[in-house]
Amino acid sequence: MGLRLVDRNKKEASPMHLMLRQALGFGVPTILLGFFFKVYGMVGWWLLNGLVVLITPNQQTIFDLIFKLILVKEDDKTTIQIVKKKEKVIPEEIETEEDLPLSPIDLHIRSNYSDDGYYDVEEIFKLAKEAKLETISITDHNCARVNAAATRFAHLYDIQYIPGVEFDCQYEGKRLRILGYYIDWNQEIFNVLEQESLKREKEMSIERVKKFEQYTHISIDLDSLMSKSRFQTITAEQICEMVFRNKKTRALPLVKKYLDKYSSEKEAMLHFKQDLFGKGGPCFGQGIYPEAKEIIEAIHDANGIAILASWHLDYFDDHTIEDLIHLGIDGIECFSPVIQETTVTALLKLVMKNKLFVTAGSDFHGPSRPERKLGDTKCPEKGIALVKVFTKAAK
Repeated sequence: MGLRLVDRNKKEASPMHLMLRQALGFGVPTILLGFFFKVYGMVGWWLLNGLVVLITPNQQTIFDLIFKLILVKEDDKTTIQIVKKKEKVIPEEIETEEDLPLSPIDLHIRSNYSDDGYYDVEEIFKLAKEAKLETISITDHNCARVNAAATRFAHLYDIQYIPGVEFDCQYEGKRLRILGYYIDWNQEIFNVLEQESLKREKEMSIERVKKFEQYTHISIDLDSLMSKSRFQTITAEQICEMVFRNKKTRALPLVKKYLDKYSSEKEAMLHFKQDLFGKGGPCFGQGIYPEAKEIIEAIHDANGIAILASWHLDYFDDHTIEDLIHLGIDGIECFSPVIQETTVTALLKLVMKNKLFVTAGSDFHGPSRPERKLGDTKCPEKGIALVKVFTKAAK
């Protein structure tokens, strides 16, 4: 019948829940009531359970109500959809769900022009075609050069392409990212910003290594790591991997205590990185980024549209975002896998209030971030209409 049981978090009920549902919801009551009250007890229980099923909005049994299980119907695409009525908390009746189908529009993708991207331009278009995407934008990190090749492949693969880029910047000391769309990528300002970014990242890498050596007394072969990096950068992840893969450094007390404390090496490495390189840590380096106003003006000067990226927006209050709107932000990336649903709600209210553009992006990197899928923007069907307005902005 295409029916399933899920819990309140929309996760499929476990086998144990299903067995308990049958045993405690049907088998045990039937046996006990039949033993003490004969046929009347069994029939009475069935009638009571049936009445509860009829009056509950999701046709739940008594056991379902106790254990908070919900009956759902699986559609043709095997996407579980909750049949209960949902509270409308987002403007314009837009709802978000955890298990949304892929969106036909993905405006936040990284290629190998980014230091943490993987796929080249044509590979991205092949993947987009396989995923049946209609519109994409490759927004590389502090680099607009990908757009020259991307516009050519767009015609070959019959996919609408919007020239894009993503810049690191800051506002009142807070780091943020701004996306630029419909840009003239040949503008000299983009070369200048890219060179400044490469220089900044290299200087921060050197500082990161020096602080780590001073704090841990572990020597890092800086020249060797730099020579292997196409972007002349050394990340905290690279340093941690080097330390945890070396037998001698693994045995050091500083490293060993993490390996002893956590159940997996992956978890130990994650906490090691957070404690040493996270904000406030002994190896943390604070870069100096361009001001948000400068980036917004550069995008506008290149005939582009400036969109506030979803990165770290969970930690921004409405006042800060409204300040950025006054600086010239044209829209907000409201739909993304990197922000919480409550943040989406707040962002959509700001968008409606200020009549801004709405965009959606997966922040797809490739194998380095396997949890992010091309087209998985967390944009519900009703939100796609808003995003489509933006895809026609230059027409």
